[in-house]
Amino acid sequence: MDLILCHTTVDFDAIAAAVGLTRLKLGAKIVLAGGAHPAVRDFLALHRDEYPLIERRSVTKEQIQSLVVVDTQKRDRLGKAAEWFDLPQVTSIEVYDHHLDIDSDIPSTYTQIEPVGATTTLIVEQLQQTSIELTPAQATVMALGIHVDTGSLTYDQTTPRDAAALAWLMAQGANVRQIAQYVTPSLSPQLQELLREALENLRSQNHSGYTISWVILKTADYVPGLSTLVTQLVELTESDALLLAAEYPGGGG
Repeated sequence: MDLILCHTTVDFDAIAAAVGLTRLKLGAKIVLAGGAHPAVRDFLALHRDEYPLIERRSVTKEQIQSLVVVDTQKRDRLGKAAEWFDLPQVTSIEVYDHHLDIDSDIPSTYTQIEPVGATTTLIVEQLQQTSIELTPAQATVMALGIHVDTGSLTYDQTTPRDAAALAWLMAQGANVRQIAQYVTPSLSPQLQELLREALENLRSQNHSGYTISWVILKTADYVPGLSTLVTQLVELTESDALLLAAEYPGGGG
């Protein structure tokens, strides 16, 4: 049994990269380590049957032959599924990620870590080197992975490679209307500046395998739309839960 592991509180980039890998590794199944971002949960409620997902509890560990990890390099982001790395019959462990400067503790036999906007981009580039074609459902979720992790190609970490990968997915039949239902609108210039500030000052701690993050932003006045900022922060970091507080002067009386 060949398995592709998505981290806890799975986001669109992780599920998208995993779906792409199932086209490169025929017969492989996707395992969600636990939990999902709200938008991903809503998406899978409607489209889960279109992808080869299985529950962790349904896996017979003695049958596992190879593992692939997407969008993370840390064991504690994989919940109980991380125990599978230590199985004696598992001889192949691959890791694909776009988060740099991470001290990985996964005993991988192959890694691909590159400075692109989304892990999905790395998988698309592999698909482009083959004659494999995607179904519209596969192209759609993979396009969502790139859209969400790059802010629809507007975030600083976006590269020309991400744009090229997204264009290829559109040519493969990605459904624009479905994508629009799950992509958060672009941030205003003020929120973009606050996002940069939040990323610079974000603090995190790990509790029982979950990453809890928090940040306090100081602003001159009330800023509307901070909930959207929280969504973007969760997508850009490996946080399972995030607390954002805004501090600004109170009105005079």
